[in-house]
This record gives sequence, structure tokens and C-alpha cells, in this order.
Amino acid sequence: MKITKIEEQKKNKSRLSVFIDGEFSFGADRFTILSYHLSQGDEITQEKLSLIKNTAVFEDAKNYAANLVSSRSYTVKAMREKLKNHIGDQEIIEKTIDFLKEYKLLDDTDYARRYAHDLIHLKKFGIRQVKWKLHEKGISDSIIEHVIEELEVDDTISENLESIILKKLSGNYDIKNIMKVKRYLASRGYGFDEINSAFSKIKAEEEFYEG
Repeated sequence: MKITKIEEQKKNKSRLSVFIDGEFSFGADRFTILSYHLSQGDEITQEKLSLIKNTAVFEDAKNYAANLVSSRSYTVKAMREKLKNHIGDQEIIEKTIDFLKEYKLLDDTDYARRYAHDLIHLKKFGIRQVKWKLHEKGISDSIIEHVIEELEVDDTISENLESIILKKLSGNYDIKNIMKVKRYLASRGYGFDEINSAFSKIKAEEEFYEG
């Protein structure tokens, strides 16, 4: 195998991309390149390449990932994308992901639980929208269903719906305004059945107090 090119990365001038036989192999800092005496045009054995990846490149990936999770939480999908841009080598990426999971630095279930809680209690989204946003984050369907069931938010969803309806209506029960509010609620992830049920409850309460 031959090192066909070593070039600066466009987004990070302190790092270099190494190409083997014309294909991108891995990214590393300048110290690693110098330490292993890597030069464009040199031959490199599979043993040496594996050694570099499983020592220097892996350590670099772990340190990079640990620095990221020290400031905020990441999903597996988001971390994989970050490592792809930083390291490039798929085997080392998955090895780093496994390392982070082992030390509970990466946990999609915990991330989904906290994110779903905020979406429901703070953003007041409906379940459909919550599921969609979790899906966008790369959370698996099984984790999404488990977390939603675990949170037991039926009462909260109902309270949120009624609160939003009353605020949006502002006492204006004109049919056009009601339909406008219903469309808004649907866009927030609430189902038509629960929307209609909430409207019926509010109407019944209004009639009770008026009567």
C-alpha cells in the first residue's frame, strides 16, 4: 500500500487527511503524522496502518469525543457524524462509539427521555411531533416507544392542549378561528381525536359556567 496524499483538512488546518492508494484512510493531527514518519509517496504496511489507527487515531477519537460530551449530550447518530468529519475511519468510529457507550458517555435512551420531557413539558408538543423530533435525532423506534410509555404524559398532554386552545382562541369562538387553532395544534403534533376531545371539554365547561 502507498500513501498517495497527505493534505490539510479544509475545516481544520491543524489536522491532516491521509490517503492510501488514492482513497481517504484517516485523519490525524500533525504530531501523529510526524511521530510515525508518514510522508506522501511512502509505502505502508497493513500492520503499521492498523497500529496507527488503533493507537494514535483511536486515542485522538476518544479525546475528541470526550471533549464534545463534556459540554452537551449527543445521540449516537450525532456523535457518529462528528467522528466521521474528524477521523473518517469507520472502524475507529464504531470502536469509539462502543467506548463511549461502555462508560455511559453516550446513551440514546437517556437522551430521548430528557429531550421528550422538555418537548412535552416546555415546548408543549403533541406526541406525534415528539416522536418525529426524536426520530430526526436518530433515536430508534423501540427506544422512542419505550420512553413515551415510561413518561406517562397523557394528563400533561391533555392539560397542554386545553391551555393552548384557550390561549389561542382568546374568547373568539368564531368557526374560522376555531379551525385555525385546530390546524395549529395538528402542526404541533396533536391528533385530531384528542384535539376535538379537548374542544368538546372546553365547550362543555363554558356552557356549564354560563348556565
